[in-house]
Formats: sequence, structure tokens, C-alpha cells
Amino acid sequence: MAINFTGISNQGNVAKNNHTPVEGSTTSKASVDANTSSSGGIMAEDTVKLSGAAQTLQNQESKINGLSDIDQHKVDQIKQAIASGNYKIDSQKLASNMASMDSLF
Repeated sequence: MAINFTGISNQGNVAKNNHTPVEGSTTSKASVDANTSSSGGIMAEDTVKLSGAAQTLQNQESKINGLSDIDQHKVDQIKQAIASGNYKIDSQKLASNMASMDSLF
């Protein structure tokens, strides 16, 4: 059985596995035994091995998901500047940013 993934550059890592446990695999021994006993033989199982780049992206995604959406230190600095009257608004920069946002829609 061939599995073709479009957009993946490293398709050489897609292979069949005859129930040999892979590190990090979620296949349990009970399910392997059930497959073997119900069919009278060993059934081939498809597995996918992630490339190094995909593993790096997965690790980075988990780190990003752990970050806060709010930079509390910056929020506190702005609050302090507003309270003390030192917060300056650059009206030209604000207008430019609003115009560039408007062009997105």
C-alpha cells in the first residue's frame, strides 16, 4: 500500500511497519495481539516518521502555545506612562497604521 502526501518533501520516511513498536508510538500490545489473533497472521501497519524539520516545527509550536498572549511587562509600562502623563501618541504613525490596516479589507 502506498501513501502519498502532497506537499511533503521527504516522502522516503513513509514506510510499512510489521508491528515493531516505534518510539512514541501509540499502538498498544493488546491491539497488536487482537489484530494478530483475529486475522490468523500479522497484519501490516502503516506508520509515518516525521522529518527533523517537522519535529522542530512541532516542538516550536508547543513552546508557542505555552506562551502568554499578553506581554504584561509592556502593559504595565504603558499604564504607568499614562498615569504619569508621559505617554505620547504619534498621530502620524497612528494614521499611517490605520490606513495600512484599511487596505487589508
